[in-house]
Amino acid sequence: MILALIAMIAAPVEAPVVVSSLRTEQLADACRGEDSDSTPGFCTGYILGAFDTLSMSRQICPSATSASTLEAIAATRKYLRTHRKAWDSAPAFIVRDALKGAFPCKVASKPKPKAKPATKPKAKPKAKATPKKRSA
Repeated sequence: MILALIAMIAAPVEAPVVVSSLRTEQLADACRGEDSDSTPGFCTGYILGAFDTLSMSRQICPSATSASTLEAIAATRKYLRTHRKAWDSAPAFIVRDALKGAFPCKVASKPKPKAKPATKPKAKPKAKATPKKRSA
């Protein structure tokens, strides 16, 4: 069992596998248009599929009361326009990065430890003088 654990820890971490033949340039082309356009189509379906997957796996944290289809579509379209240098990545990663930026998960802050009340240091006891021996 210990050897299996060591083997798992020592194993190289593999990059995620993307089997889609879709290129980011093709997704960006399908997503051209107004950010406010959430008309059903390939762009909207791709983004919402990624949104649902990321939300269920807690990689993004949209508000249950205010997140909307339009917000997800607009954030991704804007990201595609403004991050053209990232287009060499698979579209799934681009959409993930866009949605993580738009719907970040807040890291729970650790409560600060309560400050201990200041106490005065205890005074060191004075050493007792030892009587000197008299020589005879």
